[in-house]
Amino acid sequence: MTKRILFLLLFFINQAFCQDKNYSNPDKAFIEVFGKCYNDLSPIEGTEKLLPKNKNVKFRSLYQCVSRITYAENDKKIESLILKRAVEIAVRLYSEGTPVYLIYGMNSSNQADSENQILTDDNNLVFMSVGECVVFNPLIKISEAVNNTTMELINNSKSVKNKK
Repeated sequence: MTKRILFLLLFFINQAFCQDKNYSNPDKAFIEVFGKCYNDLSPIEGTEKLLPKNKNVKFRSLYQCVSRITYAENDKKIESLILKRAVEIAVRLYSEGTPVYLIYGMNSSNQADSENQILTDDNNLVFMSVGECVVFNPLIKISEAVNNTTMELINNSKSVKNKK
């Protein structure tokens, strides 16, 4: 009987803590920026035949673009469309006040977490780790495209502010 009560108590405590929406900044960056889905974007034509059936993705978030671009490595047209979509999403994120910068390489997730502890520094730039040890060429391409666009937007806004 006491085991059942203990189990129920632990279950209810777990449920109470799992309902907490006060994310830490790194969690908030991942959920609210990297995973932000733009439902007004149309699906990318031709991707349904590249992706496995259980991976039906519409490429409406940066996460979807980054995590699925390797499927299009052999189809340069589709890869180009995914890159274009990722840049489009990066521009939207920037215009909403949350520019994103994709990093990869050894220990990049820890670097992203430490950079995102204070989200109001360095132009509100949000760092996202997209690959640790093994990084594929399409992942490098999408990171460079998004990062170049983000930095160009930041630098352009700085030059406009400096002219005033």
